[in-house]
Amino acid sequence: MTSSGLDIRVLRIFEAVVASGSLSAGARQLGVTQSAVSQALAQIEGILETSLFDRSQRPFKLTPAGIALSRRARSIVEDMDRLVVHVRDADLASRPAIRVGLIDSFAATAGPTIIKRITGSASQLLLWSGLAHGHTHALLNRQLDLIVTPDTLDDVDHIVRRPLFTEPFVVVIPRTRQKELQHADLNVIASRLPFIRFSARSHFGATIERHIRRLGLTPRPYLEIDTSDVVLSMVAAELGWAITTPLCLLQGRANLSQVVVLPLTKAPLNRTIYQLSRQNEYEEMAETCFQVARSVLETEIFPELRTLVPWLRSSIALN
Repeated sequence: MTSSGLDIRVLRIFEAVVASGSLSAGARQLGVTQSAVSQALAQIEGILETSLFDRSQRPFKLTPAGIALSRRARSIVEDMDRLVVHVRDADLASRPAIRVGLIDSFAATAGPTIIKRITGSASQLLLWSGLAHGHTHALLNRQLDLIVTPDTLDDVDHIVRRPLFTEPFVVVIPRTRQKELQHADLNVIASRLPFIRFSARSHFGATIERHIRRLGLTPRPYLEIDTSDVVLSMVAAELGWAITTPLCLLQGRANLSQVVVLPLTKAPLNRTIYQLSRQNEYEEMAETCFQVARSVLETEIFPELRTLVPWLRSSIALN
């Protein structure tokens, strides 16, 4: 037999047995069976055509051949471990470092699973969450490489716009007012409950404000809030009503049992969420992020939303 069959696996087993002092201890160290250890040692002795252990003694002792092999085996195993680390580091260094901005409702719901799936494709991932207008400015100023936003930046050239999904705006009222208001139109709801606004500083809040003006509603100033979960908690506390979207409902799911979600039947309103990136930059990574996001939405986010709000059905969908 030749030494060509002497691979790193059997050398690692041999070194573990020598270092631990017994077959059983070596097997436990490597997480393999004692039978697998015995077979590996027999393989080495067959290849080298010599005994490595003096089995007439307890505990075992190495033969001169075993001592010689042990001196070199440890160095070979350590060199192989260093080689593996070096190759992996080189591969990681070749992957792009990417800076991603996600609106809060997307970051809090689909974000964790998406980030978990794409971290293996980037050497470093920097995540920003927050309001959409901050992300668009950061993309244009090259502080971010990719953003998920409802703002398409239509007046900006050299932007790749990938539509992810479309969702309807919905009305949310306190569950305690369900019997009274679930079939009422917005004029009645607005006359009986204060309107809890999303901040007009946000793209989301500005969209809602434009819509209620088109409807001729003039709800009195009351509460103005930046985040979806806080808006929902205020509605749950019977402080008023709000207009929001299914993704924002999911962000505030802890309060869903205390509110009622109604369709915005008078002049329905939808929003489309896009992934934006710059042309000719990180194109492969951007496409990977886009496909992962679509998969997470379709397999995890949409089914959960349809369970929580069954009447949504096909009104929330991928583009």
